[in-house]
Amino acid sequence: MRRIRILFAVPVLAVMAALRAEAEMLGRASSLATINPRHPLSSKCVQAKTNVADQRLNAAYKALQARVDAAQRQPLLSAQRLWVQYRDANCGFYGTHDGSIRQVQAAECIRSVTEDRARELEKAMTFD
Repeated sequence: MRRIRILFAVPVLAVMAALRAEAEMLGRASSLATINPRHPLSSKCVQAKTNVADQRLNAAYKALQARVDAAQRQPLLSAQRLWVQYRDANCGFYGTHDGSIRQVQAAECIRSVTEDRARELEKAMTFD
């Protein structure tokens, strides 16, 4: 019976140690992001990457608007406006909790979905 308790305790302790290590890592990453604005988890670093993605998105949108038929321009505009609303609401969810890492998660969400949308619009130009 004692051997069964020990066999059960070992995995539990291993999981607890892993969770503690992860918590320490996130805490360290969060403080690194605050101290070093070029750290990959820094909100300033993410914002710089988001600016690049946003420029790419705007260029793709303008190019696609110029390329599609006149009848497709208004639906594309409507879709883009709805996409912006979705992006802001979806990524805003990640920033609603307290903590600096949450703000970085929200910023990373915006960067990521903006890059995805830019790729989508670029790909739409190849549908001839």
